[in-house]
Amino acid sequence: MSMTPPEGWAASNTGTAAWFKRFEFSDYARLRRFLDDLAALAEETGVHPDNIGFGRDYVNVTLEAPAETGHDSRQGDFAQRLDRLSEQG
Repeated sequence: MSMTPPEGWAASNTGTAAWFKRFEFSDYARLRRFLDDLAALAEETGVHPDNIGFGRDYVNVTLEAPAETGHDSRQGDFAQRLDRLSEQG
């Protein structure tokens, strides 16, 4: 089952079923909290990003869908919860 990416997320156009989002932060301390919260969310949900890249003020997250099933509601929920985490101070 393939899903449209949540608002603010982009669908990959590289031939793989992937969602991508760049999160930007005003300082490294907020970015670091976000990464810690992301790790805790992944452990809680069992959904793990396929790629995480970060710099001093941004984090890039990619969620790839399993080839046989496409994105499912667990990944959609994970993406939305990650959005909420990024908005926390």
